[in-house]
Amino acid sequence: VCPAMPLNDPLNDGISIWVGGKVSNARSEPMFSKLAIPFIPNNPPRWPEVTDAVRNIVEVWASNARKFERMGEFIERIGWPRFFELTGIEFEKEHIDDFKHAGLTYKRSAQLRH
Repeated sequence: VCPAMPLNDPLNDGISIWVGGKVSNARSEPMFSKLAIPFIPNNPPRWPEVTDAVRNIVEVWASNARKFERMGEFIERIGWPRFFELTGIEFEKEHIDDFKHAGLTYKRSAQLRH
C-alpha cells in the first residue's frame, strides 16, 4: 500500500472543491463539474476547512433546491452568481471557465436530439 500521508506537503498542498458534475444519462445528459473553491489547505487528519466548506455547500443546496433536484441542476437554475452569493464563496480568477472545446456539438449522451 502506498503511504499517502507522508507525501503530504502542508505548505504547498491543497484541496479544490468541484460541484455539479453528473455521469448518469438519467433525466438529462451528463454534466461537467465546475470549480467551486479553488484552494483549501490540506490539514489532515480531520480536514476542518474542507468539512466546513462541503457542509456549507450541501446545507445551501438542501435548503434551496427543489425536491429531487441534483446540485448541478440547482446551480443551473439559480445561476452561478447566486450560488456564490448564497454560499458566501468569493469569486476568484480561477472560477473563470474559458474552456471552449467539446461544446454542445459532441454527442455526450444517449438522449436523442433532433
